Amino acid sequence: MNKLYNQTLALASILQTTTLVDQLASSGTCNLESNEASLKSIITTSSKIEDVFNSKQDLSLGISTLKTALGKKTKSIQNIIFYSLALINLEKKLMKDKLLLNKISKEIDAIKTQDFFEISHSNSIARLAELYKSTLGGINPKIMVNGEQMYLSNERTANHIRALLLAGVRAVSLWKSQGGKTWHLLFNKKKTLNLVNSIDF
Repeated sequence: MNKLYNQTLALASILQTTTLVDQLASSGTCNLESNEASLKSIITTSSKIEDVFNSKQDLSLGISTLKTALGKKTKSIQNIIFYSLALINLEKKLMKDKLLLNKISKEIDAIKTQDFFEISHSNSIARLAELYKSTLGGINPKIMVNGEQMYLSNERTANHIRALLLAGVRAVSLWKSQGGKTWHLLFNKKKTLNLVNSIDF
């Protein structure tokens, strides 16, 4: 697979996590298949797209969102783009803090060894959420999630959102490992849109 293709799939993985965050914040639920794929990416340390995501289908939500983001932007996608850019900024700050990075890596290694809870189980999500809260949650500016207060104030939903933000930081790291850079979002826009439109399932 060529470089731009891998970058595009990795970029879709960022947008997938932020779309799931937006779904949870606005409705209290999210796409189950995409959620499973994004959460699993946290405990997959490979930098190869095909190792992190089993198929294009795992990224179908992200690819669909990316098409919208690169095309005619609607008001409904503004939050998703905002969260995605915030995650790119957050990952950049994390990479400069080796102690924090090491703490996250150790905890993820510990989570990987557990075989009694699936990654999408509420206990696993709570553990990932606590990891996000105790590490990335302390970096300013904090990511402010917009949505319905009844969902945002629900502890289980809030945990789920934090776990997905952690998956989003992982997605940014994956995107950068494929050579992704912020300026590509502007200058490679047309090429990326053409590529996304050519992806079939």
